[in-house]
Amino acid sequence: MGDYTKLNKIDAQAIADLYEIGPISDLMPLSLGISNSNYRVEAKGKSYLLKVSNDKGQQELNQEMSLLLYLAELEFPYSLTPYKTINNDVVYQYVEKFGALFPFLDGIPPGPSDIACEEIGRGLASLHSLQHTDKLNMIRDHEVVGFGAKEVFHFTRSSQCPSDFKELFDLMFPHQLTWFQEHNWERGIIHGDLYSDNTLFKNEKLQALLDFEQAGRGEYILDIGISISGTCLEKGRLIPPLITSFLRGYESVRPLPREEKLHLADSIALGLFSISLWRIKRFKEKNLNPLMAESYRELLLRAELFNQTLKVEPLI
Repeated sequence: MGDYTKLNKIDAQAIADLYEIGPISDLMPLSLGISNSNYRVEAKGKSYLLKVSNDKGQQELNQEMSLLLYLAELEFPYSLTPYKTINNDVVYQYVEKFGALFPFLDGIPPGPSDIACEEIGRGLASLHSLQHTDKLNMIRDHEVVGFGAKEVFHFTRSSQCPSDFKELFDLMFPHQLTWFQEHNWERGIIHGDLYSDNTLFKNEKLQALLDFEQAGRGEYILDIGISISGTCLEKGRLIPPLITSFLRGYESVRPLPREEKLHLADSIALGLFSISLWRIKRFKEKNLNPLMAESYRELLLRAELFNQTLKVEPLI
């Protein structure tokens, strides 16, 4: 679903000219992304990743690029840094189109395996272990683009909430997420959507974390739950041994504090509800892709199956 906005070679060349990267020799649409159309561009023997925004405003995209530039300043090894145009802009504008240009990195998303889960866990912990500067305060909150415990809870009390979402929420969270909302969790930059398909691997090694569209300042425990919920899977089900591998990689960089360990299972379930709500807002309410309007239920089913698994095989 990476090609909603169609670019022809003339359009792509006009965008490339904003960066003075030379004449384009090849333009290839990529089957990646939801909020962006993605293209591989070849120019003067170099490869680039050209993104065209489908549904984000320029302010939101500028916030995302500012976050990536901040990560580059901190020398975070797993994020791509956007190029700047000849006018020193990190977001280009061409007629009604806008987006960003990145270096192209070879690699593929991994299949389910202990090695992949451990690598992704280690990569996420590296993000959570960054030593931040005062510039962190200039980075957007995750809640601007994503959904944490407070947003999920309030949505269940709104008239827009589907009945299946609310019913499962009340079943799985009889405490109404008070544990999350009342605790002072460790915070910093979180990815917000680190599923395995938002990573690139080469020779079983993590090369990059992709798509920081839902990244911002937030609670690490939320980020861990989201990532496990979309990474430690086989045939759509969360697998405890894969979760163990993820945590082994994560804790090799950042040992989990006691409170995060105690609430790990709930954080994974919350991660599923968070992305389910994102799908409701994006596909059901905004109608970005009518074919995916009911896709939020896939995450609810995953949460329900996870809840059943916990009764047989608790995480801790």
